[in-house]
Amino acid sequence: MKKLTAVLAGALLATASFSALAATLVDKDQAQNMQSIGNVSVSNVRGSFDDATEQLSQKAEEMGASHYRIIGVENPGDSSQWTGTAEIYR
Repeated sequence: MKKLTAVLAGALLATASFSALAATLVDKDQAQNMQSIGNVSVSNVRGSFDDATEQLSQKAEEMGASHYRIIGVENPGDSSQWTGTAEIYR
């Protein structure tokens, strides 16, 4: 019974880990052979450039994308808030 419980726990953990994965960043050359499904954008992201790109990745995955390419990320003026846009792909 302990072995079955361990296997079930492992399967549950693997499923939870898989669902937490975000879309994968690609560059322009890698994106050439992918099917674009639109764009996503974020605004008023507090933190760093990495925080903004992470939110773009998560939003891309929410839209059903497996990959995304950053079009632009900026931090206007002295603001600590970031905005960004990415094209998303299947």
